[in-house]
Amino acid sequence: MYELEGSHWWFRGKDAILQGILKRTGGEKGEKRILDVGCGTGRLLSKLNGAWKTYGLDFSPIALGFCAKRGLSRVVRGSGEALPFKDESFDMVTAVDFFYHRNVRDDRAVLKEVVRTLKRGGRVVLSEPALMFLYGPHDESQHGKKRYNAAEVRELMAASGLVVEKLSYSNFLLFPLVLAHRLLKKWSGSASDSDVQRVNPIVNSILFSFFRLEAGLIGFMNLPIGSSVVCMARKA
Repeated sequence: MYELEGSHWWFRGKDAILQGILKRTGGEKGEKRILDVGCGTGRLLSKLNGAWKTYGLDFSPIALGFCAKRGLSRVVRGSGEALPFKDESFDMVTAVDFFYHRNVRDDRAVLKEVVRTLKRGGRVVLSEPALMFLYGPHDESQHGKKRYNAAEVRELMAASGLVVEKLSYSNFLLFPLVLAHRLLKKWSGSASDSDVQRVNPIVNSILFSFFRLEAGLIGFMNLPIGSSVVCMARKA
C-alpha cells in the first residue's frame, strides 16, 4: 500500500473526496488541529500537513514507521478505545477505513472517545467501505469486519450525540464495475487477496477522473449508492 497509494487511482480518489469535504468546513487554515485515527502510513496526514496542525494515531509500529518516512513527527501508537489525548484537543478528527477494521471491536466506544477529544463545534469526518453484500476476499485481506450502509453510519453518529452535516455514498459512477468484480471474485472462490494492484497508467488516470468528478458532485448532492460511505458530523 505504501508503494502504491501515492499514484493509485483508488487512494488518490478517496483523498480528493475527503479533502473536498474538509475544505467546505472553512477550517483548513491556521493552527487548527486535526487527528487522523488509524492513520496507517500517513498518506492523508501528509496531504493535510501545513494546512492543519496534524496528529496521527495507529496501533501498528510498521504503519508508524512509514509515517516517519514521510517526515510526520506528531504520530503516536495507541488504541482508538483509549485515545492518549486530553478532552477537547482537536478541531477535526478523521477516520478512513478505520471502524471497518476487525480490531475495532466496539464502534460506539471508540466514537465516544473521538467525541471526547473534539472541541465543541468540532467535526468528525469518516470514510468507510459500504454495503455488506460487497464483502469478499479483498475485505478479508484487509482484516475488515463489516461494510457499512448510510443508515448505520447515521445511527452511529446520533448515538454519540453528533449532528450529521453530510452523508453520502462515494464511488457511485464506477459502482456497476465494482459490483461485477466483487461478485465474480466471490462466486469464483478467489483467494483472500487485495484488489489494490498496479494498474496500467492510462487506465489509472481514467479511473481517477471518475473520482475527481465525484469529489465535485458530493459538494452539491448526496450520491444514492457506492462502494464507500462518507460522513461529516459536528459535535453540538
